[in-house]
Amino acid sequence: MASIAFASYQSLYPIMLVVPAAIFFNTNMSDGKKSKESVPLPVYGRTAMISLGFTAILIFVSYFFFAHSWKFLHATTGFILGVPDLTPNMGVFWYFFTEMFEHFRPFFICVFQINAFLYTVPLAIKLKDHPVFLAYVLVTLMSIFKSYPSYADVAIFVTLLPMWKHVFSYMRNTFIVTNMFLCCTVLSPILWHLWIYAGSANANFYFAIALTFSTAQIFLITDLLFAFLRREFDLKTGVKHLINGKDAQVILD
Repeated sequence: MASIAFASYQSLYPIMLVVPAAIFFNTNMSDGKKSKESVPLPVYGRTAMISLGFTAILIFVSYFFFAHSWKFLHATTGFILGVPDLTPNMGVFWYFFTEMFEHFRPFFICVFQINAFLYTVPLAIKLKDHPVFLAYVLVTLMSIFKSYPSYADVAIFVTLLPMWKHVFSYMRNTFIVTNMFLCCTVLSPILWHLWIYAGSANANFYFAIALTFSTAQIFLITDLLFAFLRREFDLKTGVKHLINGKDAQVILD
């Protein structure tokens, strides 16, 4: 929870990880297997409050370091939420707000920022028995929908992807997603060079590849989520197989 607090203090969006962490720490365990008894909601709340308490301590320490001023919040959290810098990146915020009329800006900033956090609750309800996978999905969604994404955000969920190799056989769009990532890797520096240095392209070229890159990430996480849930369904309901010419079923241990 302290680690989540430090990450949230730095870039805000990791505060979503409080939900899977609270589920993970408060899941009743019995003989290595999950108990059927449900954990009361206040127990989750207490765990979440620990992380929020750490975050509050960090904010107050910053308040004292900055001569008892709250101005640092505008330059940190306010900067992330308000999106004042529209320097091109691999996200989708910069292009939309460059082209948008100023009087629509507050409304769409709220829509974009709410969208980044919106999926936490429904995913937590669906994946309440799998908090580690829930945390992985949320980390992926952060890298897609945060206001200032970087390649480091993508590197986190890509390097952790082999954790779910047991569901790869259920994935349906592996070929498409792989080729989309390869195309984006090759074309993004080319289109950036054509726009910024050669002057033979415009912002639409680079935004097109950035949008494709975001779409590839969405395809990847939705396909992985489908594969994970499909495998869970097969484990619980059973799938017929032939072993030595006889029918067999895959069931939970």
